Amino acid sequence: MSGTMEARAPIRDADIDVDTETLANLAQQEYASRRSRERCFAANIFAEPAWDMLLDLYVQQHRGRPVSIHSLCIAAAVPATTALRWIGKLDDCGLVARQRSARDNRVIHVALTARGVAAMERYLGERARPATRAGDIFRRAAV
Repeated sequence: MSGTMEARAPIRDADIDVDTETLANLAQQEYASRRSRERCFAANIFAEPAWDMLLDLYVQQHRGRPVSIHSLCIAAAVPATTALRWIGKLDDCGLVARQRSARDNRVIHVALTARGVAAMERYLGERARPATRAGDIFRRAAV
């Protein structure tokens, strides 16, 4: 893990042409939206620690900031034991990898793998589609 993420070319799909900075901003907005939702509803009814972690990892990796396990547990907004269990599941799925810090052997960093980055960019790219595309899905489902 290098601690920084190289700038990649824009994601290209039939309906998507979005740069990674836009995708990182979208991920950051989604994470912030999830936190603000907790101010209106009981936090424990919306717990999705894996998703919160993936969003945070994508944003931080894009910004070139390493993420410690401790920091990732906080980002998950659940008890540390639950967050650690989810980090293990994400690792088992090949979406994240853990590596000791080069500066401090007591610190373990977590980063998205290439597979994790690709999955996040596919999802965020879909979210970046114009609203009219989302309407197409509903119209097709109603037929």
